[in-house]
Parts: sequence; C-alpha cells; structure tokens
Amino acid sequence: MLVSNGVAWAHAGGLSSSANEPVVLGIEPAVPGLTVTVVEAGARLRLDNHTGQRIGVLPPPGSVINALPVVDPGDSALWSDPRIAAAAGKPRPPDARLDWRIPLRIGVGSAVGSAVGTDASDAELVGEQRWPAPPDAALWWLVTAVAAALPLTLVAWGSRSPGRRPASRGPQAGLTESATHPDGFPDSRGVGGVVARWGLAVATVVVMGAHVVHMYGSALVVAEGRLVWVFLAAAGFAVVGWPIGAVGAWLTARGRPAGPLLCLVAGALLAIIIAPADVFSFHDAVIPFAWGADLDRLLIALTVGGGLGVVAAAWLLMRRAAPAAP
Repeated sequence: MLVSNGVAWAHAGGLSSSANEPVVLGIEPAVPGLTVTVVEAGARLRLDNHTGQRIGVLPPPGSVINALPVVDPGDSALWSDPRIAAAAGKPRPPDARLDWRIPLRIGVGSAVGSAVGTDASDAELVGEQRWPAPPDAALWWLVTAVAAALPLTLVAWGSRSPGRRPASRGPQAGLTESATHPDGFPDSRGVGGVVARWGLAVATVVVMGAHVVHMYGSALVVAEGRLVWVFLAAAGFAVVGWPIGAVGAWLTARGRPAGPLLCLVAGALLAIIIAPADVFSFHDAVIPFAWGADLDRLLIALTVGGGLGVVAAAWLLMRRAAPAAP
C-alpha cells in the first residue's frame, strides 16, 4: 500500500504528485544505529536497523493493521504508515504543518508488541506533514499552450510560404507533379516545405524525448526494484509510441508521406491517452521526480502541449500534401 493524496497515479511505481509531504524530525529518545528516512517523495518510509536488536513499528491504538514491519538487525524495511496517510488527507493547516508520531518497539519477538527480555523499550518516530507553496499553475498551462502552438505554426507558415511551387496546369499536371515530387509532398523542395517538414519532425522528437526523460526521472525515485523494469513498467504503451514517433520524424524529414501519419499517431498516444494524468503536477507542490519539480513540469508541458501540437501539425501537413480532387 502506497501513501498518496494525489488525484492521479501518473509516475513510476504508482507514485503521484501531492500537495504535501512528510518530514522526519527525529527519534525520541534517540536510538543509536537506527535511522528512518522519507523515500519516494513521501510515499513511504525506510527504516535501517543497525542497533543489534529487532525493531517493530507499532500499529495505531485499537487498529487491526498487522502489515507494519518488524526489522531484524542489519536489515531495512519500506512501509507506508497509516498515521502519515491520515495526516496527508487532512486540510492544509494555517501554518502548513501537522505533527505526527509513530511508536516503535526496540527489542521485539516474532510478533510486534511481544517484548524480549528486559532490554525491550519504546521509542517514537517524530515528524510532521508539510504543505509547500503550490506552483504557479497558470504559468505551466501557458507553457503547455505555447508548446502546442509552435509545431502547428511552423507547419502552417511553411505550407503557405513563397517557397511553395505552384501546381501544374493542363492535361499533364498529374504526370509532371508525380515526376517532380515522387515523395508525395508537392511543396517539399521549397523553403516553406523544408520548414514544415522539419518543424514537425523536430517537434515530434522533442515530445518523445521529453516523455522519455520524464519517465526515467520518475523511475529513479522508486526505492526498490531494478531500474530497467521500473522504467518499462511505468512507460507502458509509451514504449510503442516512442519508436513510432522516432520513425515518423525521420520519414517526415525525408519527405515521405507516411511520416506525418506516424507522428500524428505517436503524438496522440502520448498527449491524449498516456500523459494527461501528469498535468496534476502543475497544481501540486510535491513531485516524484529525481531532478526537480519544475523540470518535470516543463517535460510534462512539452509532452502534453507539444503532443497536441504535433497531432494538429501532422494533420495539417497531410491535408496540404493530399492531391486535389479532380
């Protein structure tokens, strides 16, 4: 069970963005060799036991929870604590801080609460839930809109630029156009055609790359499991979309008629099906990402906004390249 008060599970390991995060303040009384840290952007705690005694995490009074860890000397454990989950689900306090305490038993038997010898003692993990200042969501939605507009603007401008070669007239028009432009793009030799094709190709590569970096950075936050499997599991159907987008960008840059269609498919897969749940990161302060929350928000804006722009730009390029009806 993972602790999360986010709206959507949109990152690696089932993690999500959140409005708050737990912070460990210490152990009372101090226990030499015992450390507890927050991992996975607050989703779980990690207990490292170097005390020489078994340590158990005690459940809340009257609780029937029995899945809290008992950690042998030299071992570690990850767990989601119900007290932190309860604190995370409460409204933001006026001072943006809410205390919580987790009781520990130092020196336990096979079951939590069964003391061993006379050396068994109690301690408490002391911490608080903090609500950092939320990001400027309007700024990130603006970045998303700009990312959506750029590919479409480049393709629209390139398709209408003076570099476009006018269509031939007369009975030999179809033969002349086919022979001059065998790749299917009647304006591909002009400056405008180059701008349109390369604008779509570069935008598609940027969108695919942004999503790859987003997924890899979020996979690095997960505290257990092999990185490659965590990354692939988090990527899901995106592992199909990435190569489709890469091939589509390459074919588009070379003026092949199948290129824009592949770019459209890849952009729609990421921007419409996979990545929309990530936009909650525009509103939440705590992001499960290894290289900073703002970088992740930028990557999400490029994926969602740029992906929508690629869809629109690819459709426009295919429409402009389609032969006119007789």
